Amino acid sequence: MRAMIKRIILVIFILLIITAISGFLYTQKHSLEKVSSIKKVDHTEKIAK
Repeated sequence: MRAMIKRIILVIFILLIITAISGFLYTQKHSLEKVSSIKKVDHTEKIAK
């Protein structure tokens, strides 16, 4: 019984770690895309002026 509970807790912990890592990587990639789009907007404004 205790071994089963430990295994369930371990699986939940591993899933949380995987979710945290994937979420961090996604937000990092998403923020890079936002920065590049902001730079593109600034660049087009300079050309327009």
